[in-house]
Amino acid sequence: MKYSIYSVILIIVGIFIAYMIFPPFNITFGTWSMAAIPIGLAIYFTGVIFGIIAFIKKEKGFLKYVSFISIPLGVAFGIFLAFIFGGEI
Repeated sequence: MKYSIYSVILIIVGIFIAYMIFPPFNITFGTWSMAAIPIGLAIYFTGVIFGIIAFIKKEKGFLKYVSFISIPLGVAFGIFLAFIFGGEI
């Protein structure tokens, strides 16, 4: 269950970091705030990869499915970014 636990933790942290510059969190770091989006997405995708590894290794438990449930959330966040920035990143 090692990969499943890492997957869930990295997905939660990655989504939080990628989303933290938008309301309701609105945590900014000055001029480096926009760098949080790709860093958070990289952490999120690392968590998804760990979930895929857990699924391939057939780990026991339910947590490996949580990472697959979060994939539509990542797709929705990508669409959200595309509408906000409109190709201006």
